[in-house]
Order: sequence, then structure tokens, then C-alpha cells
Amino acid sequence: MVDYQKRDKNDIYNIPLLGFIFKNKLFIRVLQTAVLVLFIYAIAFGIIYPSKEENIFTSAVFWSLFWPLFIVVTLSTFGRVFCGICPHGFMGKYITKFGLKKKMPKALANPFIGVTLLIVGFWLVYYIYPQAYKTPIATAIFFIVLTLLSVVFFYIYKDMSYCKSICPIGTMMRGFSKISFTTLGTYEESCKSCTTFECASACSYNLKPFTFDKRDSMTDCTLCMDCSDACEAVSFKLVKPSNSLFKKFQIHKVEIWAMILITAAITITMSFHHALSRVAISDQYVWSRMGAFLEQKVAIPGLDYVGISALFLAMVITISLVYGGMFIASKILKEDFKKVFYTLGYAITPIFIIGGLSHTYEFFFLHHYSDIANGLIQGFGISTEEVKALATRKDSWTRIFSVMNHIAVIWAFIIMAKRINFFTASKMAKTAAFFFASSLIIFYLGLNVYKGYAFKTYGAKKSGHNHGSHSTKSFNSVDKKSAILLQSGENKDKGAVCGMDLAMFYKTNHSATLNGEVKQYCSLDCLAQDLYINNLLLQNIQVVDVKSLKFIDAKEATYIFTIKQKGAMNKGAKYAFSSKKDAYEFSKKYSGKIMSFDELIELTKKNLNTNS
Repeated sequence: MVDYQKRDKNDIYNIPLLGFIFKNKLFIRVLQTAVLVLFIYAIAFGIIYPSKEENIFTSAVFWSLFWPLFIVVTLSTFGRVFCGICPHGFMGKYITKFGLKKKMPKALANPFIGVTLLIVGFWLVYYIYPQAYKTPIATAIFFIVLTLLSVVFFYIYKDMSYCKSICPIGTMMRGFSKISFTTLGTYEESCKSCTTFECASACSYNLKPFTFDKRDSMTDCTLCMDCSDACEAVSFKLVKPSNSLFKKFQIHKVEIWAMILITAAITITMSFHHALSRVAISDQYVWSRMGAFLEQKVAIPGLDYVGISALFLAMVITISLVYGGMFIASKILKEDFKKVFYTLGYAITPIFIIGGLSHTYEFFFLHHYSDIANGLIQGFGISTEEVKALATRKDSWTRIFSVMNHIAVIWAFIIMAKRINFFTASKMAKTAAFFFASSLIIFYLGLNVYKGYAFKTYGAKKSGHNHGSHSTKSFNSVDKKSAILLQSGENKDKGAVCGMDLAMFYKTNHSATLNGEVKQYCSLDCLAQDLYINNLLLQNIQVVDVKSLKFIDAKEATYIFTIKQKGAMNKGAKYAFSSKKDAYEFSKKYSGKIMSFDELIELTKKNLNTNS
């Protein structure tokens, strides 16, 4: 064991703040414990408050905090640091110590199992039935099942085998972490005289950190940093981004397939189904037509036929481009197909993990920041004031993040150019092979160029608020027959400002008269827009009483503002009651704030001014 080590300048352990974060054992344990507590609390909260109308905390933790920020952002920068604080891995180290310590059989020690669970168990289900994991109870059950599965494997098998083979994101994390700008290893000179190998003994995964540098691979290392606490010779260095991908290392076939399938299931499918679905001509795309055809033939309610079609096409296109391109490249290089496929396949790494940052960063400002803040506010009862999103789609500056898509393409081309030089061939042959091997990268580039062209040429689809696309009935909605429509005309069932279906958000409906004509709004926000943005002289303002579903005088009503319910325009909803007793009971149930019409309209006015 080495007690003192003179460190290189690029060693993160030598940088005061980062060195403390990544090496201080107490800090790491506190962080691991805090994440575990948050994990368990979010699951329990999802069980206690199972519906989206009363719980935004559970979804915020798992789908806004853990996935985009803890995983995607850190994976592309520092590597697998989330694995180091993962609740399952943290618990597993202690469970394994008291477990049976059996060797996992070959049939189970197969990382393709984890990749299959991720693609089939999550993404296929997600695209077939989008609501599957969107409710708090579904999210809680999903992670309870994964937790129980991990506990069983940790107890039975040694060497953290669950993380290596069964964990749905384990192999994905190992493959995509190669894009990061860090590497864990040891100081060779210090290791030469070592006879105790404390770094290896401290590793719960039965890895040998002192071999990482020679192998140009950290294998299954999760950056838990136990080895660095055991021996000072362990280093955690800043290196060139994708440093290992520019070198030869032991190839893992499962990593290539994980990258291909994840790129297809997330990057390409979401470009089809989410990004291009907002284009005015989206109904004309192949996946939309396939979805419409399937819906007619199958007709099972609740399924997302367009999503299924988009996933299917994305898989076919992605696999065909990679397979076909690599096959032609192998013929040009006169090399074995499998060798070319698995050597050059790593070049697609940036498409998902770097290109995905475009979506991650943009959505942080559009949704995730406010989702996380409001979720934590609700989960820990900090306040009832709603936190607004940092931006809206109308803010053109958010488009700057699309540059990450182009950085991903350039990055992928650079890796491809470096790795194609591992083969012996003429420059002309390598150039031709480079073009065909890069088929998926070129397609991804074209797809991003087309998205910009489509929005510029055809414009965005006019669909009102995003919430309008939800087919499931929410707390705010009533049957169309039960909705009282005070306005007249051809579009009397639509909001006067937003065009939203009034029945869908009936419990937040407002009305007012303008020059003797009634205008009906889906929410107080739309009413405020006519009052303060459009400067209309509205009179006789009324609101729906949640209890009786009848319109009452807004100024006589008692309002409840709560973020445990989604409104038509915001994550917080504003409800009115004719009875103060009903309002008080509702406020206790949904942790709402009791307010008058004047107070709430003033708050809404301020929010309008902030967002305008």
C-alpha cells in the first residue's frame, strides 16, 4: 500500500474541490446515503400518492433528476460516476458481504440480458403504452421490481454480478462512458514495489485497478472510489475526451449492440416520434401512416400506434445502416466483417450521449428545472409557491443547444477516422470505407438538417397546449355532456384564447363578458392573458365551483392554488369553491394555499409579465 503519492497536474485528486468530491470517503458515503434515502422516499411517496394529480415528486426524482442530470450529463463528462452513487450498487456492496457468494452461472453472466431488459422492458413498453411509467405508482412499482431483483442477485452471487450483467443500464453506462474525459488508473512506478494489492482487495467488483492503464480500459469499474481510499497510488485523471476510443482495447460486443439499440430506441425514434411530430405535416410521415393503419386494424385503446411504428422503423433503419455500411467497409478494407463491425462500431458513441445533451440541456430550461424544483417542494413540503420554467419554446435562445447534435457528428467522424487507421489498407480504401462505415452518422446528420428544414418550411403543428394531447381523463376534466358552455358559436367548446378543449380542463374554467358576449377560458391564466396582454375590458368574471361544477362569481369564490395538480397552462392548478369549508378540506388534501381572486389574479399577472 502507498501512503503518499506525488500526483500529476491532471490528476483530479490533486485539484482541491474536485479531489474532495471524488476522494473523500466521508463525503462519498454521505452522498451515497443521501441518494439512497431520496430513492426510497420517492418510491414510498409514489405508493402513498399514486396519481399524477396528487404527486409530481416521484416522477421528478426519477425522470427529471436521476436520468437526464445524474446519468446523461455526468456520463458524457466524468464517466460512470452515477454508478458510484447508485442506490442498488451502494446496497449491493453490503448485501454481498453477507450473501451466499456464489459464482454466477454462464447463462446469467451475460450482459445482453441487461441490454434486453432495457430495450424490451422499458423502451418497447414506453413506446407501445406511453402512460406505463408516467404515473407515480407505475414508476414506484417499476423501481421496486428492479430493487428486489438486484437484492436477490446481490445476495446469491459474488463480485457485484448484478451490475455487470443484469442491470438494465450497466452495460450501456460502461460503453458510453468511453466518451468521457476522465480515467481511473494507478501510478506505475508506485505499483512496481506493491505486494499487497489493496486497490484490488478493496474492489467489490473483483477488478484490478493497477491493470487499467495497460489495458486502456476500466472494464466494469463504476467509479465508487473504494480503491482510491485503500491506496494513494490510485489516480483519477483528466484526459482528452474519448481518449480510450483512440486506442486499441479489448472489445466487448455487447457494448456495440447496446450503443446501436439505444441510439435507435432513443435518438432516432424520438426524432421521428417527438421532434418531427410537432411539424405541421407530421401526419404524412411514414411512421404516422403506419400508426394510423395499425390503429384501424388492431384498434386496442390506449396504445400508441405511431410510437410503435416509429420505434420499429428506427430499429430497422439504424441496424440496416450500421450492418450494411460495415459490411461494405469490410469488403473495401479486405478485412473480416466482425472485426470491422466491432472495431468501428464504437464511432457511433457520440450520437446518443453527446447528441442527447441537446435535448437534455434544452429540456432542463423548458421542463426539468421546474419539475425538479416543484417536485422537491412538494415532496419535502418546503413551500406552495410554484417554480416557473426557465424558458419556453418561444425563447429562440434555447435553440443554441442544437449545436450539440453537430458536435456529436463531428466527434463521431473523428473517432471513425482514428479507428479506421487500425486497419492496414491504402488511403483510398480507407476513405471509401470511412464513408460507408459512417452511414448511421451521415443519416443522423441528415435527420437533424431535415428537422430544421421541416420546421422552417412547413411550420409547427398548431395543437394548443401540450396537455391537450393526453387521452387519459384527469382530475380537471369532465364528460363533454357535463360541461356547461356559456359561450356560443362554432368553437364554443374551445378555450377563447388557447383553443383548448374546455371539458378537458373544466374544473379550472373561467368566463367573462366582452361587449355583452360571453368568452369562456380553460384557466385563469388564459383569462389573465386577455385582461393584461390583450388589454380587453372584461366584465362579470365567473369560475367553475369544483364541488357543484356550476359557474359562480369569481370574486366571491375561495381559491386554492396547489402544485399537486396540473393546470391547463402550468404545473400548478387554481381551483375555486363557493364554500370555504370545501376549499379548506381540499387545501388540506392537496397542500394548497387559500387565496382570493384578487390575490391569485395578481400572482398570475406577475407570472405573465415574467414569461412575456
